Amino acid sequence: MARQIRIKGGEKNTKSGQKWTREELGKVLNLYISDRQLKIHESNEQIQRLAKQLERTTRSVEAQLLMFRNLDKFGFYGYGNMNTKCKELWKEYIDKSAM
Repeated sequence: MARQIRIKGGEKNTKSGQKWTREELGKVLNLYISDRQLKIHESNEQIQRLAKQLERTTRSVEAQLLMFRNLDKFGFYGYGNMNTKCKELWKEYIDKSAM
């Protein structure tokens, strides 16, 4: 696969700046859960496919995956504000797993 070209200020598309829906975040969480050793990087083809499906940028999907990884490993997200929906979805996933 060709090397990604970074755009100063980040890649933009029609959904840039729009809040993530619960459904979109659910799909990101499913990708994370399917492979906890997933290489979270913009060059990962799984992330690129999901971004295309969600009509989001690859780097924005990558950022959401990092939130779920930090919830999984540390229980918090250290890079600014975390999406409340991420926390809710993660709690629901943990609660289901505990059953």
